[in-house]
Amino acid sequence: MAKNFILHTIPTKLPPAKLYLDDITEIWQILTESCDEPRTSVIVGKAQCDSLKDLPDMGGRSTHLLMEISSPGKHHTLAITPSATTIHIHETGDQVMAWSKYVKVDAIFQKRKLRLKSLVRAAGPWMVAVLWLLSVAAAKFVPVPRHLTIYQWVNLVTTVVLACVVVYYFISSHSIVYLRHPHRVPVWRWLEDHKQELIVGFAGVLVGTLAARTLMKGVEAALHGTQLVWRW
Repeated sequence: MAKNFILHTIPTKLPPAKLYLDDITEIWQILTESCDEPRTSVIVGKAQCDSLKDLPDMGGRSTHLLMEISSPGKHHTLAITPSATTIHIHETGDQVMAWSKYVKVDAIFQKRKLRLKSLVRAAGPWMVAVLWLLSVAAAKFVPVPRHLTIYQWVNLVTTVVLACVVVYYFISSHSIVYLRHPHRVPVWRWLEDHKQELIVGFAGVLVGTLAARTLMKGVEAALHGTQLVWRW
């Protein structure tokens, strides 16, 4: 007995990823497969070109990329922006080829996926809801002192700054495109590639240090019955 398979709508969302020229070239080859004399366009940042040959000369990195490939009965688009990464694969007739292209492109993004950023973005609404509930509970049950000590002011300002740094990391970009090949590079270029991860890591160290110091101050105050005061 023959079985009928139902092909669902091809997904359009892709996970945050760190892509290189090799990946962009492979995606280009996948999307242009079986396209007869395709009309192509690539926009990286504010620069537009008709092929990938100009990308190595541009250098640097970008959080904006638009790739469009069109031929009779087919239109494919890959769009990378700071807020999302999307792909649209449209082919008339048999959808098996279209699904095959999506699966291959998605595999590239899965291989280069930024796992922490992907996890936080997926859980974003839940995290916002939890933080809102915690803020409401804190406002209702935690007493607010009329006067803050220098130590408390330092804690407050540091917490706000670190929160801003972490939020910047997760909302400043979705996927990142490096206009070079993924080979061994000098230290300065490695630092450039991992700048955002280093910022978040440094912020995490500061948060841990601040939390440990606050805990120690609390223990000392409980043991000696003294008020927490920042000592310079």
